[in-house]
Amino acid sequence: MRRLSLAVVAATTSLILGTTTTTASAAEWRQVSNQSFHLLTALQRSQGVTTDGQYWYFSWQFGLSKVTLDGESTLTSKTLAIPAEFLAQGDNHIGDIDYYQSRLYVPIEDGSAYQHGHVAVFDAATLEYTGISYDLPQSVQRDGVPWVAVDPARGYFYSSEYNATALNAYSLTDGQLVKQIPLSQPMPKVQGAKIYQGQLYASSNGPTKSVLRIDPDSGSVSDVLDSGLSEDTETEGLVFLSRPDGSAMHVLDVAPNRISVNFRHYGPS
Repeated sequence: MRRLSLAVVAATTSLILGTTTTTASAAEWRQVSNQSFHLLTALQRSQGVTTDGQYWYFSWQFGLSKVTLDGESTLTSKTLAIPAEFLAQGDNHIGDIDYYQSRLYVPIEDGSAYQHGHVAVFDAATLEYTGISYDLPQSVQRDGVPWVAVDPARGYFYSSEYNATALNAYSLTDGQLVKQIPLSQPMPKVQGAKIYQGQLYASSNGPTKSVLRIDPDSGSVSDVLDSGLSEDTETEGLVFLSRPDGSAMHVLDVAPNRISVNFRHYGPS
């Protein structure tokens, strides 16, 4: 939870210590179901989400967790996942993560000055840091690294600034910036993004709490979901996985009470 995550941390720290582009419509998706997580579970699922098709992987400000697809059981949790060398630089925030080839791609930033942006690679089975990381240039990630999305078909991983006017495409091979893709319209308060059917879908914590679709080749932006959530709700990461209930897009949001998290499941309208 970008910029509001400390509120959830404060509310639950005592528990830890004690224990082909188409014309778009904002009605392209409908909510099928919702799961709510509370207190410590909410904290550990409050930032980003990805999947390998067998498990969910969640991120929160400092950590990572691996969870069964029914959301009932946390199989592995790493409370402090930020590597020591990044902590020493003042890094204190993990954003929306992604999965690729048995690894998690994890964006890490110093959530105040935004001087040090990284994408660190973790082993998905153990949630341990592999020692591989990529420093992202502050010249194009001026307010941190809020999310990362892997695009194997194009050979990139993407990120952007929080208030985005361009996509930044980095080489999957060496993490070097390859190009910037200007957007057809600004995307406010981008909290997470994933590639789905060749397009990039991004969750925005802007006024409409929307999900936007971006063509990574042209930069064309269209609105595919206006969630109707309240102003005090904070939209977080999202992920795609087809489920028997007809849902395929799954979006996290932090409830106004700041101690519960919703995992909303959407299907095509």
